Amino acid sequence: MKEKVRFALVPIVLLASGLAYAQDDVLRPATVAPDEMSGVGLVAGAPPVSDELVLSGELNAKRSFPFSGEELSVVIFESTPAKTDHTESAFPLDEFVYVLSGKLILTDIDGEVHEYAVGDALIVPKGWRGTWEMQGNYRELVVIAAPKE
Repeated sequence: MKEKVRFALVPIVLLASGLAYAQDDVLRPATVAPDEMSGVGLVAGAPPVSDELVLSGELNAKRSFPFSGEELSVVIFESTPAKTDHTESAFPLDEFVYVLSGKLILTDIDGEVHEYAVGDALIVPKGWRGTWEMQGNYRELVVIAAPKE
């Protein structure tokens, strides 16, 4: 059976942008830069799922990682239109998604369709199964719950 994971990003290594620690190790608030949220400076990377899970379109993924902490990570993710299959293996983590551009259509394993447009926020719970379809120049801000070790 194929292992299907939407985001194999936890733990994520912080790749600059926005999180600053003073030399005395005092934690500072992290800023998710407006430029990043508008797609500026996103870096091409491997798709978050294997090619076998792509039902249509092509995952041309770009992303940035504004924050990675002990209990959550923040990702700006962008892709060209694509539809991916997550019906056989449940989501491994809870995710909060805020749609920044394009349209997202999630279809539950029982066929119920949920559509999200720019400005919509949703939570994809750990254990969710279905299809994930991104339309247009899709971009999202994702907050992923990291498992406690």
